[in-house]
Amino acid sequence: MKWRAALWPAVLFAWLPPALSQHLDLTQEERAWIAAHPVVRMAVEPNWKPLQYVEDGQVMGLVSEYISVIEHSTGLRFEPVPDSGVGRERIEKFQRGEVDVLPGIMQMFAPQSIVNAAIFTNAYYMGTTIIVARKDSRAVFDLHRLDGQVVAVKENSSYDTAIRALYPNVKILGTRTPEDSLIAVIEGRAEAAIDIAPALLPYLRSDYDEELYVSGGIARLPMELSMAVRRDLPILHRIIDKALASLTADQIDEMEHRQLESTNYGRPSLAIIFRYYSIHMVLALIGLLLIAGFAIQARQQRRLAMRSEKEKTMFLAVLSHEIRSPMNAILASMELLMQRTELPEESHRLLAVASSGAENLLYLLDDVLDISKLEAGRLQLDLGPVDIMELTHSVVDLLALKVQNGVGLELMQEHPIEFHLMLDRFRVEQVLHNLISNAIKFTPKGGVTISIKLDISALPLTKHQLQIRIVDTGIGIDSEALQRLFHPYAQATPNTARKFGGTGLGLTICRQLVELMGGSIELESELGKGTVVSVRLPCDTYIAPAHLQEQAMSRQLFDVAATEHALRVLLVEDTPANQVVLQAQLEALGCHSILAPDGDKALLALEQGAYDIVLLDCDLPGISGYEVARQWRAVESSLSLAPVPIVAISASSDEEHTIACFEAGMDGVLKKPIKLGKLRDALQLWTDMPVAHIDDEAIFVMDERAAIADLWDDVHALRVAVEMADMEEATHWVHRLIGAFAVLEQSDMASLARSMEAGFKVGPYSSALADLVRLEQLLAHYALSVSDRTSP
Repeated sequence: MKWRAALWPAVLFAWLPPALSQHLDLTQEERAWIAAHPVVRMAVEPNWKPLQYVEDGQVMGLVSEYISVIEHSTGLRFEPVPDSGVGRERIEKFQRGEVDVLPGIMQMFAPQSIVNAAIFTNAYYMGTTIIVARKDSRAVFDLHRLDGQVVAVKENSSYDTAIRALYPNVKILGTRTPEDSLIAVIEGRAEAAIDIAPALLPYLRSDYDEELYVSGGIARLPMELSMAVRRDLPILHRIIDKALASLTADQIDEMEHRQLESTNYGRPSLAIIFRYYSIHMVLALIGLLLIAGFAIQARQQRRLAMRSEKEKTMFLAVLSHEIRSPMNAILASMELLMQRTELPEESHRLLAVASSGAENLLYLLDDVLDISKLEAGRLQLDLGPVDIMELTHSVVDLLALKVQNGVGLELMQEHPIEFHLMLDRFRVEQVLHNLISNAIKFTPKGGVTISIKLDISALPLTKHQLQIRIVDTGIGIDSEALQRLFHPYAQATPNTARKFGGTGLGLTICRQLVELMGGSIELESELGKGTVVSVRLPCDTYIAPAHLQEQAMSRQLFDVAATEHALRVLLVEDTPANQVVLQAQLEALGCHSILAPDGDKALLALEQGAYDIVLLDCDLPGISGYEVARQWRAVESSLSLAPVPIVAISASSDEEHTIACFEAGMDGVLKKPIKLGKLRDALQLWTDMPVAHIDDEAIFVMDERAAIADLWDDVHALRVAVEMADMEEATHWVHRLIGAFAVLEQSDMASLARSMEAGFKVGPYSSALADLVRLEQLLAHYALSVSDRTSP
């Protein structure tokens, strides 16, 4: 409100004509008086809205508008004299000379004490006096009809004085404000309230519309406002009169309308709001109901879509399991048959065709699962350091077998890439495999060229851009077919699938994988001339920690035997086969390992000894690996111990597992199978102790026969659980086997075990025994090969 009081004078001054604001016709005497008396003291009625009132310490109302006009036209400054709000106090100050002007006075009914002490200006505002009463009251146009009754008026006001003088038989109830007068009528303390129309009507419309009504007006009590100036200030009286007389009619009308509209009468009642805005409220309610209805419908549709997506995912998971399990058995059987040399050549050829068809079926199943995960937004990236040239070389070498005679396959590198890139190795390999195999498939003559380039200036900050370009001189694609190639199940022509095979999912998966990694893929082709595929992937470079770089520089000078202290590793692993492999790896790296087969023994070992690092399996009997880490972190915190690095080792690699590891307080995650290089990097990353450098291909001492014996124990336990239909126990044992097979790099058995684990979780699992028999056959085959290899 303060800003409004300060703003109106500026606005008024802006639209006042130059003659008023700068050239008021004042005499020399009047100008001299203004120069000698620039400040005029005034006393205003603080509770008479909208004519004059005080709000937040500022003088407001219509009277203040006129005062502002006088100030800007004369140069005078009117300052309010504070008072308690009692009218008699203002009169007394006026009589004592402490107040120069009373700006809002009804001259006709002014108290005699003011008349004797004041000179009145011409009236500058005229209004109607109205009577407000309850709805059952009679109309009143003569106040004598209220003789003997109580009338509420503002105390010590001009109305108070006038009614007492003109209507002595009317009983007066003095109130502080016009609204208090209305409340007195509602409460029955008065029969009617009297005041000027602008002071009462806004309250009637905003708060008391259905309770009080205008019952009449009083012609004998016209409202004429003047300004009372002390008799000893005649020059000031003339100055104010001249300023008021200079106003035009449209300026006065504008001031009155603006002030009435800007006066705050409080919040209107709900009944008043509904009366004036009922149509708007009904329309708004209808709109809200429609929005709510649409929102509910959209939510239901979303739930149905999510349920449908969940059912589709479940169906694909079950389908994957039910197809993959017998398909693994078929592939393994055909592999065994193809090893028999006594079979005729035609039989070998037919077995090769059948094996190829089965593998293609598994590839198709993988593609369908991938596209389902991508469309559902459930596929997560697993970033890690990748040697992009090594990865591309491995894909090219694998696909070189499919190249037809006379077709070239070339890998080019514009500039050496001297560091690893943070990428999802599996997904980048999937994209490369799809695109290169497509190029080979559709190139009957000519060649396929793959070029790799790292652009270190393509993106801001630390991001770089990996550019992969695959160019072939194959059959090409026309422009019309090019537009639909990235749609699921789309192929260039209907004859393409018949002649070359495939489902049309490869490019769709590539595009969505590249976009998931934040990159882009473009395809340019001309029918009969060939195709160019360009892939751009943003990536970070992998920079090893400083202590790793220092160790890398001194690896050739390192001698484990010369070290005074070997790295102490607590290995928490319950699967015997994994124990054998991991302990052999740690020994090869010059580490001293202590084995804890379960969570309780791990906590006991941590309490009794000091370790440089803990390798912790998460799926342990009794206390899980997550709980072991959580409990030991609590011990370290309570005893203020230096935290020992804890790295999870598990066959699981999904996001849920990773989050659970970090929430439990672990420092890193290693996925089985764990290669020597990966294990060495993890040990060096989290410890300050030197670790021996051994190539990943190095052979370390490991008792495979002992590992196989332990695997048979786990398989036997799995069979018992399956025969007893204990799915929870079966899931536990098959998960142990997954990790062991992964560590031993037995991919066939690991894949079959993962398929069985999915079956146990989904349930019911009708082919569990058949898959178990297949697993036992594969394990027997592996055991036989180990026996042949290790026999003297």
